[in-house]
Amino acid sequence: MYAVARLDLETCNGCKICIQTCPEPNTIAFIPEQKKVRVIVEKCKGCGVCVVKCPKECLLLAEITMEETK
Repeated sequence: MYAVARLDLETCNGCKICIQTCPEPNTIAFIPEQKKVRVIVEKCKGCGVCVVKCPKECLLLAEITMEETK
């Protein structure tokens, strides 16, 4: 198990700060239809930068199993 960023869709306002601060390219994607972001779990390294930078506190680090990344 390891940790990855998880998103609370109810709280996310689509500001994209997490996308701008994530050190891993293409790990967080903006979904225009929903006006929200989505974490690509397979790419997330669990560094927590997005968690710290999110002004709405809608991201957190959560444990995940290898099966969830497939």
